[in-house]
Amino acid sequence: MPELEQKSFQKRNVAYKVRISDILNANFVKDGFSAGYIKLGENNVSRVNVIATMVFKSESPSLDNAVIDDGTGRISLRTYEQSNLFAKIDVGDFVLVIGRLREFNNEKYIVPEIMKKMMNVMWADVRRSETGNMEMGYKSAQYAVSAEDSPNVYEKVCSVIKKLDNGDGVFIEDIIKSLDYMDVEKIINRLLENGDVFELKPGKLKVLE
Repeated sequence: MPELEQKSFQKRNVAYKVRISDILNANFVKDGFSAGYIKLGENNVSRVNVIATMVFKSESPSLDNAVIDDGTGRISLRTYEQSNLFAKIDVGDFVLVIGRLREFNNEKYIVPEIMKKMMNVMWADVRRSETGNMEMGYKSAQYAVSAEDSPNVYEKVCSVIKKLDNGDGVFIEDIIKSLDYMDVEKIINRLLENGDVFELKPGKLKVLE
């Protein structure tokens, strides 16, 4: 696997599993090296993974704006380009959101990169358990995979990549959307390290055959 291709994925910041209250209660730090982050435990968190219910959705054609609530607080989702991320999500839907943290006029919000409707609301209980112990949650939030030692997990991810691949690789976001029952980024990272998959171009993966 070309070394540069592997590194381009690994530079992607970890998306930490957090509660909305964790975001709201933390100070937003801006330095000269990043677009900003919050400090949770020992970690500088600039990307988050949140499971919540959509309670508001803007109908504005020029601005995608929504509000989600996970029971600990509410936070806005904002995009400034027509990404169609909200097109298939409605008020009342249970969603997984992965995105970048930002702040404007002292209000924190999330710029979503991935948003997926979750069909099984029991994932809310799983997430509450994962983030219930704050100190433990921050340290293990880097996409801890409960079944990580099972070869079936890696085989499943490789199988999905092959299925979605039309010849020019598969976007990482599309892989994550297809596997909402497991934490995929850590598994992908391990597959890259082992040489089972490679990054054909930035953000696009392919199984090595």
